[in-house]
Amino acid sequence: MKTFKRLTTGPVQPGNLAGVMPEFGRVADVTRIYGLKRGTCYNLLRDGKIKGVLIRVRGKKSGVRLIDMVSVRDLIHSEMNADAKLKGQTRQ
Repeated sequence: MKTFKRLTTGPVQPGNLAGVMPEFGRVADVTRIYGLKRGTCYNLLRDGKIKGVLIRVRGKKSGVRLIDMVSVRDLIHSEMNADAKLKGQTRQ
């Protein structure tokens, strides 16, 4: 009689993601992480200043709006750099 060695793995455990910036987040995540309010997020999306996507099932009215968190961070950095350049110009 042939015996088989049973190969099993342990259950998958969640990792510690503290300090890890998510690639995508909901509008509430943008508010929590960056302090931008809901209306501001939608205005920035409308103006093309940040990136986002609405994921929904075809034919359904509701879905999940996901925001590209890198685009939000890049916008904040560009605004900071523009502000620093303006301050530097007024000092001259």
